[in-house]
Amino acid sequence: MSSNGKPHWEIEEKDIYEVLKYIDSYWPKLTKYYPEDLKSLIGLPNSYVVPAAAEIFQEQYYWDSYPVVRALIDHPKYSKLAVGMVDNLLHMMKRFGIIPNASRMYFLSRSQPPLLSSMVWIVYQKTKDEKWFGRAIKLVEEEYWNVWMGKVHLRNFRFVHMGLSRYYDLNALHILAEAESGWDNTNRFMGRCMDFLPVDLNSLLYLYEVDLAKAYEGLGNSSKKNRFEEAAKKRAKVMNELMWDEKVGYFFDYDFVLQRRSHLITVAGMYPLNVGIATQQQADRVVEVFQHELHRKWGVVQSVRFVENLQWDWPNGWAPLQIRSAEALMRYGYNKLAKKIITKWMALNIKIFKETGELWEKYDVVHGRIGVPDKYPTPSGFAWTNAGFMILSQILEFLENKASEKATPVWLVRHLGWH
Repeated sequence: MSSNGKPHWEIEEKDIYEVLKYIDSYWPKLTKYYPEDLKSLIGLPNSYVVPAAAEIFQEQYYWDSYPVVRALIDHPKYSKLAVGMVDNLLHMMKRFGIIPNASRMYFLSRSQPPLLSSMVWIVYQKTKDEKWFGRAIKLVEEEYWNVWMGKVHLRNFRFVHMGLSRYYDLNALHILAEAESGWDNTNRFMGRCMDFLPVDLNSLLYLYEVDLAKAYEGLGNSSKKNRFEEAAKKRAKVMNELMWDEKVGYFFDYDFVLQRRSHLITVAGMYPLNVGIATQQQADRVVEVFQHELHRKWGVVQSVRFVENLQWDWPNGWAPLQIRSAEALMRYGYNKLAKKIITKWMALNIKIFKETGELWEKYDVVHGRIGVPDKYPTPSGFAWTNAGFMILSQILEFLENKASEKATPVWLVRHLGWH
């Protein structure tokens, strides 16, 4: 309880409005346009949002683009910016055969968590441009086969064990593969990132298979529709065999070199719920573990407390994973818990905003402060935190006005951007 006797996560509409007003005025500070290659910077055909207004992160990042595109796709002023950012990713896929970590030449050795299929669907649902969609889906499929299902050593060597894939970097260094995961840096992989089949990556690839099947059904290609439907079923089956721990009741990364599951509980174990792989019985058990281990005073913590804490571990929480967790809970009917997670996170954003006048890259959700830094100071005005606040405020509005416990209909899944 706070000093006024109310829960510390209770938030007021006027505070939400003030933060949203700040966010809306901040997008111009994060918007860049470089149509030609400039030294290491890759030229892109459209303007894009960079993660921060500070000196670092001055390029378009792959997985950072997803929450920004979701947040801005229906914005009266910035919708075209969102569409252009997806076209930029497609441009890099066409030019390089991979979407790099970010739009720098030196990032071409690796990618980032695959979210292209989701972004293509978001744009298509907005524009209804079937010709664009057909071209975009072809590039999504190329990325799926050539990058994430690639077997070429020292290029795209990710497809490694029982039909599942890993994170990789063509330098074949664990620390750089960890950077591809987006969780740089973390103890989640114990310094051996390339030895693991990550539960989040393979959940996202399951989503690619579902998305591609749905796309090809709409495009009238039944053979490809059937192929990707079967691929999704097979992946879900293998993930359950390797990553589900019946004793613990949670999903874990799988160490295919030592042939055993990791036992480090992280928020990545929520991804099978987020994409719909888990059964209701599995989801019920996952939520028990999640509640006990990862649900903290100010939101969702990245992992249980571990030997050494890096920025993607305890006690930090990050906006994209708050969204994934809340939507995972909603998918299986845990709307009250999802609402509590969302309001706790937004309350922390508001609390620090009142103290500093800014939103930040990450937050310490255990102690209620700016996130613990790692190799660089925690930047302010961060794009995916801004976007995350917008997205979560929309979901919160739905939960307060329309949702009941144990009832998250399929149409909501589409409405919220699940694909």
